[in-house]
Amino acid sequence: MPLVPFEIEPVQTPLPAGVIAFLAGAQTTLDAWFARPEHTSGVGFIPSDYELVWRTLAALRRDQPHTRHLLEWGSGFGVVVGLAALLGFDASGIEVDGSLVAASERLLAEHRLRATIARGSFVPNGLPVRERFFDFETRTVLDAPDAYDELRADLDDFEIVFAYPWPTEEALYCDLFARGADHGAVLLTYSRTEGMRAYRKVGEARERGRRSR
Repeated sequence: MPLVPFEIEPVQTPLPAGVIAFLAGAQTTLDAWFARPEHTSGVGFIPSDYELVWRTLAALRRDQPHTRHLLEWGSGFGVVVGLAALLGFDASGIEVDGSLVAASERLLAEHRLRATIARGSFVPNGLPVRERFFDFETRTVLDAPDAYDELRADLDDFEIVFAYPWPTEEALYCDLFARGADHGAVLLTYSRTEGMRAYRKVGEARERGRRSR
């Protein structure tokens, strides 16, 4: 099923105090991570524009108040997951790096945010990557067990998926979402050069809730 791009106008209201406090805590965590002697610039985790992400998610929350479940692919330190929780989403993240899973759980706990981070791949086991995408430059782990069992959910249980793909990964992410997400679901991606991009999967919604949540 095709994905239809659409525009979202980020909210321009001042950031709430809770968001400011959470982003300050997240920045402290990120600064410590990048200051490690073993860290190599440009390798591994790279943060997105968290304020822009919050403003975009807030606009979606305002315009689509019925949306409830949000999933971040490659959730890193869980900052986007935390921002989604602050907006009232039932927020979850999938991250393959165990050290980042632990760090994100600490950050969320410090700010008393209820969210779930599962370790594994966000590529569903039953949705293999198409052969043509294996030749692309990618940082995505394509062959690890997925984390959906830990979440007790399937990809099509989420109305919104957020991801920060490497530039050559956008087509891969869109393909996975188009094949696995429910109709009407929204894929948000962040690009350092293009900002936020939004796609909606068109078609009729299918029956949801294949796993209890």
